Amino acid sequence: MKKFLSLVLIVALVGLLCVSASAEENRVIRVSGNATVSLAADFATLQIGVNTRNASIGEAQAENARLMQAVIAAIQQAGVGEKDVITSQFNVYSNYDYSVDDQGREVRTNYYQVENMLSVTVRDLSRVGAVLDAAMNAGANTTYGITFDSTQANEAYQKALTRAVQDAAMKAQVLSDAAGKELGELITVDASQGNYSYGVSNVYSAKAASDETAIISGDVSVTANVVLEYEFK
Repeated sequence: MKKFLSLVLIVALVGLLCVSASAEENRVIRVSGNATVSLAADFATLQIGVNTRNASIGEAQAENARLMQAVIAAIQQAGVGEKDVITSQFNVYSNYDYSVDDQGREVRTNYYQVENMLSVTVRDLSRVGAVLDAAMNAGANTTYGITFDSTQANEAYQKALTRAVQDAAMKAQVLSDAAGKELGELITVDASQGNYSYGVSNVYSAKAASDETAIISGDVSVTANVVLEYEFK
């Protein structure tokens, strides 16, 4: 009998704790806030490369190396600093092409493909088109586009973060007023950097050196997201 009463008492206490915990959770209001800050881009990153293919892997690599040396020299002559030109990818592929001979038989031709990509940072946006043209005229035949960024992106995030907290706090106050409750102390703050949208240029197309490629930079948008929890009285 005593064991039974003890068991009942334990169950009752656990039930009270659960109710208490549930009540505590019900007295918490959770709100999210976000803000975006846009700023003008002040540098660009280009992905420029040389892609060669040959039945001999040695010849494919040798041709790629020769062309890439010329491309790097041209990029630097166009005003890009040595530290702003780095290798981003180097890949060697074994591929094959199918064709049909005069007898109608299928023929497979094996070849090797060498891809060498550079990540090029251009700090003078007025020179982006000239750098692209110089690289293409020197032998580059691959580009994966251009992104624009800002050296002030971190400061922009701090500003967006402040505005996101203000946005969340305002929402919490509005909700508590609408519910006829009193907003209590701030309990937790959870912050994360949201979207970081890089400016995107128009599509690049190679032109003659006398007709410089037109590149239009875009803005950089930095978004901050926060979640605040308040006591809800």
